[in-house]
Amino acid sequence: MGYIQFSLIKKPVLVFSALLLLSVSLFSGSFYYKQVQLDKERAIKSQVRSARANIANIAEDKELINTYQSMYSGLIDRGFLSEESRLSWVEQLELTAARLELPDLHYQIDSQSELNQELYSTPGGVTLFKSQLTFQTSLLHEGDLLELIADLQALPSGLLVVEHCELSRRNKTVNNSEKGNKLNFKFHTLCDVSWYTTGESAAPDLPSRSKA
Repeated sequence: MGYIQFSLIKKPVLVFSALLLLSVSLFSGSFYYKQVQLDKERAIKSQVRSARANIANIAEDKELINTYQSMYSGLIDRGFLSEESRLSWVEQLELTAARLELPDLHYQIDSQSELNQELYSTPGGVTLFKSQLTFQTSLLHEGDLLELIADLQALPSGLLVVEHCELSRRNKTVNNSEKGNKLNFKFHTLCDVSWYTTGESAAPDLPSRSKA
């Protein structure tokens, strides 16, 4: 059996070992570098997703701000965030009654009352007030009632809510001395409407009045 002379293979073995070690080092280094790049890629993707989410949230917040700003402006225009104007209610009722030729308008405005904040879940620092107007009158037709309500709703004097309206049939003939003819009022209505405002103090009562 022959013997391998170590001196003859020593140099090739050393070269092979060095190349093997270099290969392992290069492989380990490339694997580590690849993992580092993958981690950076995942971090960048996470940042991109976070940025997109933030952009979407900003866009949503902007839309909400625009929506609530529009609603806030609408409340200001309707007089909800200011003191109520009872005189304008009375004036509008009488103007509409004169335009529709309603002969027996009667109305009454109750005292302004502060509403329970817990019941209506109002924000802190906001005081909600309510005033109720009751009116009744004869009508030529049902459309007269709609016009009465529409004219009141158009007033910039708070949020108007129709609490109750009762319409009954009642024939009543009235002479119109100005036009020289007779008007046949076929209906009668009794309505309760409320105005909601955030005024700081209650307005004084107005006496009950009627338009004959």
